[in-house]
Amino acid sequence: SRDEPTTLFDPRRHEAWQGQRWELRAAQWRALALAERIFGAGVRASLSGSALEGAFRALLHLQVPFDSIEGHRDREARFAVAAGLDPVLARVPLIFVFSG
Repeated sequence: SRDEPTTLFDPRRHEAWQGQRWELRAAQWRALALAERIFGAGVRASLSGSALEGAFRALLHLQVPFDSIEGHRDREARFAVAAGLDPVLARVPLIFVFSG
């Protein structure tokens, strides 16, 4: 008889993983709402490269309205300050990637 590889399922690890995924989603929605307040209507948000451990948990791509580089930089700076003060976003380390 051949020894079959065995995969062990740890329900506690799975629950932690599920919780971390929901935490990422909550941060995505919070960032979207914050970006809409600062940049206006038409903001889109998407997560990529998510990780459960490490210095950063994911890239959050924010597609925002763009009118001028000066205006964009000002709104981006205001977003960064507000995100740092937000209790949900402060708890989930994300890299924000803006595109117009």
